[in-house]
Amino acid sequence: MNLAGPLRYWAQRDPDRMAIALGDRELTWAELDDRTSRLAQGLRGLGVGLGDRVATLVPNCIEFCETVLACFKIGATFVPLNYRLAPAELAEIIERSGTTVIVADRAMLDALLGCDEESVDRLRRVVTTSARADEILFEELVTESVPEDPQAHFAGEHPAFICYTSGTTGAPKGAVLSHRNVLAACSERIAIDAWNWTDSTYFPYALAFTGGLIGMWMPLYSVGGQTVLDAEFDPARTLEVFAERSITTFIAVGSILESITQSTTFETADLSSLRTLGTGGQAISVAMLQAFGRRGLHVCQGYGLTECGGLSLALPGAMAEAKLGSTGIPTPQTTTRVVDGFGEDVAVGEVGELLLRGPQVMERYWDDPAATKDAFVDGWLRTGDLVRQDEDGYYYVVDRAKDMLISGGVNIYPAEIERVLAGYPGILELVVIAAPDEKWGEVPALIARRAEGGPTADELIEYCRQRLARYKAPRYVLFQDDPLPRGMSNKVHKNEVRQRALQILGLTADQPRTRA
Repeated sequence: MNLAGPLRYWAQRDPDRMAIALGDRELTWAELDDRTSRLAQGLRGLGVGLGDRVATLVPNCIEFCETVLACFKIGATFVPLNYRLAPAELAEIIERSGTTVIVADRAMLDALLGCDEESVDRLRRVVTTSARADEILFEELVTESVPEDPQAHFAGEHPAFICYTSGTTGAPKGAVLSHRNVLAACSERIAIDAWNWTDSTYFPYALAFTGGLIGMWMPLYSVGGQTVLDAEFDPARTLEVFAERSITTFIAVGSILESITQSTTFETADLSSLRTLGTGGQAISVAMLQAFGRRGLHVCQGYGLTECGGLSLALPGAMAEAKLGSTGIPTPQTTTRVVDGFGEDVAVGEVGELLLRGPQVMERYWDDPAATKDAFVDGWLRTGDLVRQDEDGYYYVVDRAKDMLISGGVNIYPAEIERVLAGYPGILELVVIAAPDEKWGEVPALIARRAEGGPTADELIEYCRQRLARYKAPRYVLFQDDPLPRGMSNKVHKNEVRQRALQILGLTADQPRTRA
């Protein structure tokens, strides 16, 4: 049950085949195995042992992947840090996780050191470039260490990762995912997409979040597939890489797939190598599905949580339009329930909270027994997501329970409004929040970024009224020029959006007023 096993296997079976690449730099499976063994020994020399926490604070780079695999080899627990967080937030995670060694980018580390937190000062620091006094250069740690494989032994329940939740609705919590959990999550993805050693994928977005790290890279790594990294996302460049690297599978949030279809080179790009496309995490438009459909590709939609390794429900690409809006059916090892506020199962078609159980589900949050207790009920993981199930057994995520607003005693789900407006011409991105109201308690407010010459507020409100009950139409529409704040997984930080929007609108949660 050691996640280092696949690396040893592929290094022996296909030593000269490429395992990972970034730009012109490539590592074969043999090179990756050798370098991670050296790095593992180097980390041991820094005092890292079984169960100790090692973190990274880097953009997409090969060093990130090498650090993960080196941790597996010595039984250390890997903590991926979201580099979009503020230094004080990062310092809090470092403190709460008990991280002792950090592998970091120079600029990101300098920002972190500026927060002057005691937990940061105690870190042993390995820097990918420009090490200073009391710091170690990553490449020197690798090359100056012996290449012997540490061959650490431990049970499958041993923690492989502490993945901190995105924090879009509250303080991040550290989901402890064991080697057994991750291997189970890998088998779910492999079964659904039939991945094997001939497959390859591309990461132009941050690898250090659960959907990318465990939901995509780990399964592909475990079957010996090839990983191509990039520092940032560009639609045209992504299409070029698909062809240049013969990419066979690509999974990204809907906004990334949408921007790819809007690239001027999309209709003529060579997509012949692509076999599977996947998405999840946000509403998608019919236009995007149809655009890929014209190119002979289906988009498989999925649903997952940090707490369960990134995938629990999946919708086959062939059903994307027939079951538009659905996140699919439970993956092979996942069992589900939909319950009301009293914990009773609801009828088909009714809305309730989704509960999950399966071998990929975490056992606990790191050093947080209270949060762990709240997360489970009779052995079932409470997702906090409101869903309904149709007569064919397909699930539809209605909204986050915390995002639901109550207007005049009636439930309104912001995600429903967002889905209606997804793909509206001239709207680049949008989010719906709850705005306080003296008469109704809460009303929906739309915050959007639009292209030049985009729709007016009245046009968007009328569009919603024609497709939804009138009380669900936004009562406020606020346009902004700046992109919406997002986490590393590309989810919108609704708390931040809501605070700023209410300030602009002159509303406060404790002193609501009616719309003028």
